[in-house]
Order: sequence, then C-alpha cells, then structure tokens
Amino acid sequence: MSPTPQLTCHILDTGYCLAHENLLIQGGARREVDCHSIVALLQHPDCGWMLWDAGYAPHMLSATAHFPYSLYRLATPLRLRPELAAAAQLPHFGLTPGDIRTVVISHFHADHLAGLADFPTSRIITLRDAYASIAPLKGLAALRRGFVPALLPADFRNRVTLLDKLRGPALPHLGPTHDLFGDGSAVLVRLPGHACGQVGLLANTQRGRIFFVADSCWLARSITEQRPPSALTNFIVDNPAQVRSTILQLHAFMRDNPDVLLIPSHCPETFARSGMGAAAGTDKYVATVNL
Repeated sequence: MSPTPQLTCHILDTGYCLAHENLLIQGGARREVDCHSIVALLQHPDCGWMLWDAGYAPHMLSATAHFPYSLYRLATPLRLRPELAAAAQLPHFGLTPGDIRTVVISHFHADHLAGLADFPTSRIITLRDAYASIAPLKGLAALRRGFVPALLPADFRNRVTLLDKLRGPALPHLGPTHDLFGDGSAVLVRLPGHACGQVGLLANTQRGRIFFVADSCWLARSITEQRPPSALTNFIVDNPAQVRSTILQLHAFMRDNPDVLLIPSHCPETFARSGMGAAAGTDKYVATVNL
C-alpha cells in the first residue's frame, strides 16, 4: 500500500473581529479578544493547490456597508487590512488566484466566505444542505444565519460541487468522511451544530496531521475542557444541542489521537501558539506560518 501523501500547509491570517471571551466559552473572562479568521493554503503533490475556506477580504466591508448587513459589523467589529486577504497573500508563495484549483467552504458564514470572489476560476466544494440552508435567504433572515448574500460569486452555482451524504470510512467518534483526493490526505467530516452542513478537514501535512475544525467551537479550550460557548450564543447557532455534542465528540477524537493538532478557525490561543500572534499593525506582525 502506498503511503498517504503529505500536503504542504500554510496557515494564513485574513484579519480579525472583536468578541467577548465570556460569550465564546462558558466561564470565560469578561474581556475582549481578537478572533482571527484563518484559512489554510494546501498543496497536494499531484492535485495542486487548494484553500480551506476563503476568510475575510475587502468585499466584506462593501457587502456590510448598508442595513441590515451593517448590523454584522456592530455585532462583530471588524479589523481588516486589504493585504491580508488570501488572494493578496498568494504572491508570497509565488502563486496567483488562478493557481488555486479548489476552495472548500466549511460553512456559509460571512467570515469564511468573503474572499471567495477573489478566486474566479476555482472549483468550490461544500455540502448540499449547507448551501440549501442559506440559498433562499435575504435581509434579516440571511443575517440571522450569519450569511451575506453579496459575498457569493454570481457564477457560484456553475462552479460548485455540492456533496450529499458522506460515504467514506468513518472517523472515530465523528462519522463518515469524504476523501477529497482519493488517497486519504485530506478528508471532510460533518461537524454539526454551529451552522447547517458545517464540515471540518483532516489533512495529512508535512508537519503531521492537522484537523481544521471550523467553528465547531471558537476556543480550543472548549474541546480540551469540554466547555461549550455561552448559552447566549444559542440564538445565533443552528443547533445548540449539536454544538455541545460535537465538542464532546471532538474531545473523544483528540483523546484517542493525541498526534493530531486541532485548529478552530478563530481561536486566539491557537493563533498565538502557531507563531502568528504578534500584534497586527506592528513591524513584527507575520501573516503566514508554515505548519
């Protein structure tokens, strides 16, 4: 049997919003924290480059300039810089948006979607029920789901592959998977609760296995300490009971797979440990880290 290919992996910071820790995790401190929106730039040795999520981009500001979408900025004050958009960082790796063959969208919240328009030739992969849950929504109904319709490219339906039931071998404690390249190097698994159809990505990289768990939680401590977000967030998530269940399942997976690094998309502590934690706007700030 051939060994599982290893992916080159770069984690990109695309900007951050401000949030209160006591909302992000039960028992959290009453302090404001920076919730960075990270994406993963991954290279398969045969299948080329892909992005895990699209992160923030300047489109976010224009799409939320007017009511009701301006309420998004009030709820999560944005701290964005154009040079941190994923597409703007590609030249650092000798790439252009045309080199990105695939963009996987974990779910349709605006902070995971805003950069998608910068990749007009990429194939898009997501779950069918994730898209179906937001496709008809506009105005306040869309905002209630964290969705800003203007962030979807006009030709989205022409470029998207909508996955139905995942049929690959189950990840322990988490359920069936979808193998992106057919060789076990990058598999998707459902992580329900935060948003309808949310998926995570388990990638076999040159620095070990990394599990990008999207917004299954906002802080890694939620998984290690089995502490869900504040009950106040029940009003903005898809299914609060499934949020708690998914956190427990991830805890069990982590316990049985201590070699796997779990990375939530917005966790400040994980962001700092990764080496990207210098303050934005300083000369020492680094937007990328190799993992």
